[in-house]
Order: sequence, then structure tokens, then C-alpha cells
Amino acid sequence: MKRRDFITLLGGAAEWPLAARAQQAGKVIRIGFFGPALTDPVPIAYYQAFLAELRESGFVEGQNLTSVYQPFDEPRGPFAAAAELIRTQPDLLVAVGPEISLQAIVAASLAVPIVFAAVNYDPLARGYVASLARPGGNVTGVFFFGRWNSPPSNSKF
Repeated sequence: MKRRDFITLLGGAAEWPLAARAQQAGKVIRIGFFGPALTDPVPIAYYQAFLAELRESGFVEGQNLTSVYQPFDEPRGPFAAAAELIRTQPDLLVAVGPEISLQAIVAASLAVPIVFAAVNYDPLARGYVASLARPGGNVTGVFFFGRWNSPPSNSKF
């Protein structure tokens, strides 16, 4: 899968839980983003591209969207970080990166919709989703094998 296809797919997957809630006039949607620390250009670029795609879809930070970024790779550990993110009461959770990011978010939340971008593990084989076409439950997303070795070439997520 090409990076641009992946970015487009993940951006679209993140929009469907928001679209149902966006119809409530005046409601501010809160997204909890759980991924690697924003100290490397690659996760920074992907996070910025994700927000840019949401802006193009009508979700603007400070108006009808609040985004909270929580790194999973911090000294307290990913499960404590996920619990902290859940305390912000997000409407949608996005888990990006290795399996530990999805494990921690799934353990912390049973009801909030979760969109994942799984890197180098198969969430279907590991039992996070029933199938890619019909994932069931509150978890859906995409996965790919490879390395995030360069930021997206455009701002479209």
C-alpha cells in the first residue's frame, strides 16, 4: 500500500464516527490521538496531515474540534498514558503505531470508537477486529507492514 493511499484511507476511516456526531449543532468533537512522541518529524507530519484532512472535512480546531495528543512511549508506560487520554473524555480515539498503542487504548476504553493505524502487526490475526470489512465492536482501522521512514509528501491525510 502506498503512503498516500494509506493516509487517505485512515483519514476517511476517522471521519465516519465523527460524521454521525457532527450533526449536533454546536457540539465540539474531542479526538484523542495516541501515538509515538512528537519528537520525530515523521509522527509530527502524520499528525499534522491528519488534522489537515479533518479541516478539509469541516472540523476546525477551536471551533468544532478539540484534539488531544498523548504519546504512548513515555516513562509511566503506555497503559497509564492511555488511561490519562481516556480521562479527557474523547468522542473518538486514534491509535497509531506498534501494537502496544492499540492494546493500551482498547484496555482503557470499551465504549469510545477507536480507529487504528497498525504498523507491523495484523490486528485481524491478533483478534482486535472480526474482519476488515466488518470489524464489529468499537474498533476499526488499517494496517500495514513497513517503516514510517518519511513524512507524508502532502498535507492530505
